[in-house]
Amino acid sequence: MNVRNVKKEDKAGVTKILLQMQELHRKNREDIFRKVTKKDIEEFNGLLENNEKIIVAVDEEDKVRGLAQVSIREIKNSINMKECKIMYIQKIGVDDKFRRKGIGKLLIEEVKKKAKKSGCSRIELSCWSFNKNAIKFYEECGMSVQRLNMEMKI
Repeated sequence: MNVRNVKKEDKAGVTKILLQMQELHRKNREDIFRKVTKKDIEEFNGLLENNEKIIVAVDEEDKVRGLAQVSIREIKNSINMKECKIMYIQKIGVDDKFRRKGIGKLLIEEVKKKAKKSGCSRIELSCWSFNKNAIKFYEECGMSVQRLNMEMKI
């Protein structure tokens, strides 16, 4: 397996994984997530055209099996928070057929390398509470709960 930046030629593999992620979220929270359309798929593909986004892929035989989209967030001039740089994982996913093969751990390790190289003090991400497998995985990778978002349906 090879860890590398995503290429334009990876559109099909990237789209497949993003659609799997969307469907997982939609099935678990139909009150929030909707079924995606062809237009949405085109927007997913637009991620590959955006040079400001960092998207890392794990490939096998030149086919994307997992990806992580990250960005750098800087806290400056905050009244109550210290200045810092944070590597934020916006999306991370592994093709359903290739889970539990170490691909997610390879992605996290690559994100850690990029975070250190960029001078970030930590890595953050958000995870839906229904996604118990993801929570367990993140904890196994050394992450811990930083804060909770609460909701009340009305």
